[in-house]
Amino acid sequence: MIKHTDLFILIFLVLSAYGCNQNKADTSGRGDRESTTEIRGTLQNGAGESVVLEEMGARVYVPVDTVICNDSGDFTISYYQKQIAFYVLRYGPSGYITLLMEPGESVDFRSQQDDKDSYSIMGSPGSALLQTLSAKHKKALEALGEIARKNKEFVSAPDYTELKQKLDLQFDSITSAFQDYSIRFIHDNANSPAILIALYNLYGQGIPVFHPRTDFPVYRFVDSVMMAMHSEMEAVRMLHSQVAEAKLLMESDPKSSRLKKGEIAPDFVSSRPDGSEMALSSLRGSYVLLGFWASWSYLSREENATLVKAREQFGEKNFKILQVSVDNSSIDWTGAIEEDGLDWDHVSDLKRWETPVVELYGVEKIPFNVLIDPRGKIVEIELYGEHLLSKLDQILNN
Repeated sequence: MIKHTDLFILIFLVLSAYGCNQNKADTSGRGDRESTTEIRGTLQNGAGESVVLEEMGARVYVPVDTVICNDSGDFTISYYQKQIAFYVLRYGPSGYITLLMEPGESVDFRSQQDDKDSYSIMGSPGSALLQTLSAKHKKALEALGEIARKNKEFVSAPDYTELKQKLDLQFDSITSAFQDYSIRFIHDNANSPAILIALYNLYGQGIPVFHPRTDFPVYRFVDSVMMAMHSEMEAVRMLHSQVAEAKLLMESDPKSSRLKKGEIAPDFVSSRPDGSEMALSSLRGSYVLLGFWASWSYLSREENATLVKAREQFGEKNFKILQVSVDNSSIDWTGAIEEDGLDWDHVSDLKRWETPVVELYGVEKIPFNVLIDPRGKIVEIELYGEHLLSKLDQILNN
């Protein structure tokens, strides 16, 4: 989960990179390995309505065909297609769906004129994936919209500060859950360009599900699998060049280099659950995994399972764990510690993202792990899961 303030940073990787061609769609029947792709549809109560198919180009929508539904609301669109591509099907006054079509597919589409969100599609696995993703995205957006409505309603209330904290927790829970779903979607469907849509989804204008700075590993993963399987797509090649450029920009950004391997980890003092104070430097002489997390972050709770494994495997070595929570509720914080079995040192100021150590370490997302050696020097940053366990094994068992 990322800080609210960072949600409004301009996305470097442009949303328009969905498409695959910048030029006019080829419907002439010429070209290598072209196949006829067909969409047969029925629009309930759609007699006389227009249906428009456009290819999602890298920078523009490219018209493919426009047809009119017959008296029964039926229509057929047939066109030549060279390679897998994204399309937009527009129908009725405001109907709009995104399709991922492969050459030669024969698709059956059905929708209701008065319910643009209710439709069925068969014969196109990629389009079916996008339908599933879209439904989850829509549900998350509706929940966030309700939070925005409540925030506006409560802004003049005398207990607004307390109410705002509750709304923030709801916001974090919803966005964290949808990001977790999107990560699973990407990894479960790594062979499909549908994951590009998951990568570029937004919660609102300028509010990405995956921020290029804080979630750059997700961008790298999508780039690597798409280049291996679909390098012919313009959208994939555009993402590849943008990932390379983003990496250079991030490396030259002072914020990105706030923590450097080989430098002394900044010391700090914070409060244990019992109220006593603890300094990071009190653990000098041991390898220390410094981890930032929160009880409300699903990804953090998932990473906690890795830390438990690390403690089981290396607890008898010269190895300690210190976790810094960005919670604001002592009950939630200590409850999660007990529930996840986190039997090691914990500190928190219970100020969420306003805690000074968050700024000190430039933490913009959680979980966030920093591995520190016995002299207090930074060994690695952002090690998670099996990569973390492998690194600890390499250091502590050699």
